[in-house]
Amino acid sequence: MPIVKTLPDDVARQIAAGEVVERPASVVKELIENALDAGTRVLSVRTEGAGVKLVEVRDEGCGMSREDVQLAPKNFSTSKLASAADLLKVSTFGFRGEALAAISAVSRLDITSSDRDGGEGWRITIEGNSVMRNGPAPHEKGTTVRVENLFFNTPARKKFLKSDLTERRRILDTILGFALAAPEIEFHYSEDNRPVLDLVPVSSWRQRLAGVLGGSTMKHMVEVKTDSSPLRLRGFTSLPAFTRANRNHQFFYVNGRMVREKTIIHAVVDSYRAVIPAKRFPAVVLALQVPFEDVDVNVHPTKLEVRLRNERQVFDMVRRSIKEGLSAKTEPTLVVSYPRPARAGSDAPLPTDDAEPRLPEASLFGEVRDKPSADYVEGFKSRARSAVDAYMEGVKARHDFSPHLSLRSHDEGGGAERETETARERFQTDDALFWQFNNMYIFIQVRGGLVVIDQHAAHERIIFDTSRKQIESEIPVSQQILFPIMLELSISELSMFRATREIFQKLGFYLEPFGGKSILVRGYPQGLKNWDEGRLLLQIFDDLANDRMPGNSHAERMVASFACRSAVKAGQKLSVDEMKMLADQLFAVENPYSCPHGRPTIHRLSLEDIGHWFSRR
Repeated sequence: MPIVKTLPDDVARQIAAGEVVERPASVVKELIENALDAGTRVLSVRTEGAGVKLVEVRDEGCGMSREDVQLAPKNFSTSKLASAADLLKVSTFGFRGEALAAISAVSRLDITSSDRDGGEGWRITIEGNSVMRNGPAPHEKGTTVRVENLFFNTPARKKFLKSDLTERRRILDTILGFALAAPEIEFHYSEDNRPVLDLVPVSSWRQRLAGVLGGSTMKHMVEVKTDSSPLRLRGFTSLPAFTRANRNHQFFYVNGRMVREKTIIHAVVDSYRAVIPAKRFPAVVLALQVPFEDVDVNVHPTKLEVRLRNERQVFDMVRRSIKEGLSAKTEPTLVVSYPRPARAGSDAPLPTDDAEPRLPEASLFGEVRDKPSADYVEGFKSRARSAVDAYMEGVKARHDFSPHLSLRSHDEGGGAERETETARERFQTDDALFWQFNNMYIFIQVRGGLVVIDQHAAHERIIFDTSRKQIESEIPVSQQILFPIMLELSISELSMFRATREIFQKLGFYLEPFGGKSILVRGYPQGLKNWDEGRLLLQIFDDLANDRMPGNSHAERMVASFACRSAVKAGQKLSVDEMKMLADQLFAVENPYSCPHGRPTIHRLSLEDIGHWFSRR
């Protein structure tokens, strides 16, 4: 009896679908590619339930006839290829003829399309490769594809999806990847009936990049442009002073197709070697144009990887172009100007707090008139410092300080002293018995041995437990900012802000939309030292989007990110008082022995252990 068997059609289709449909973002990618190939100028995407409940893509392209609608969901049905020779010069996004068939194998697929004006179209509905409906339906010229109940018959694949927040981020990144490459196309995206993205057609690539990445990012980008026939490269890359913690702001295209191409990636890495710190990444958007016959796009089921014929030539061109672009422009310097006081006897009004600071007026020959004197500048700085110091002293007097964030010693009152008294009794109180090693570990002599504390992991645990209780009590402790800070976000960061704004407020951040992609920061948690003028918020957005933090809920993952990013860092010098307070607070939390990531915070060495090292028994 043979042991080799032919798989049933439904099993074979589900296995094939697993290669193409990895997650909801995979569905979005395949459907957008079909819409772009159809020549649409307007593209709308709608999702529900992070794409698992619904993915809908509507285009105004050429549409399909009745016969085409019925053929499109079948295996290896395509309008892009006619013979094997066409594989040598693929010029469209889709060509394999398996996307719709693979999607229909693991979902309920509904296609409605029309190739003519007048509202007459055709609709077919397939669930798990079984046709549920096939008949006429009203539809303007173009196509609407709805994918519902994704992975309903493959629960194993559904179980391995990430959090809803991550899946939504993947969908948005996919859409933005296409939007960056096609500035002439109008894109709309909404999730759970809430608008997320509205990009109008623009005339230049720079405008579309600014709309997606943010104008503040584009200020740090330099243009990269090379035309070396038959290769053509254009794009933008960031100056060395502007880097990110990951590759989320790196987009690479080959003949308009967004790809992960190792040759281009290695060329970018080599271009910034010894220029930027380790584990930092530049923002890069590069589009490579090569002859269609010099690139193989059929080496990966999802077409995310391609193979270039002239890899060495491409590597050299990308590296040379980036280095030339960086050498031609340096980071713009910060210009600080001061309001000019009114001259004696002048009717000009004095500047108010609301007045916009202006640069000194320049003559036709570039000379600056009425340049502020050195004495005036120093006096202005001194008055500003005094005003800020007075304001902050008032803030501290009005509000309770947050020792779990600052580790600053202060009088907390009898209740706080009684709360930490048990922890204090664990340690001998002589200052000489607390010391810091390598600005990373705290050594404490205790009765019967020695305790070693990892200062970052310990402070992370303190902030995590305290912040979690603060969220549950819904009593934020915040300090206002004298001059509110405006942050311009990318579209993906703005989406993350909308999803997390309420939790941020419970932590003590006061954030509000400020038009466009900007937000205004009016306050942050008291005692927070590693604020870094708002960059902490961007780091938290990034952690959440990439599921870097542990936790059983979205709020726990956010608190874990906040704790990790705001805790004292390895290499940070602490005073004896700060070391004492950290130890006291650590032993006051519920679980002092590990950080939220599971790393140990404390290690104890007994006198017996130390004696064993030196053969004392």
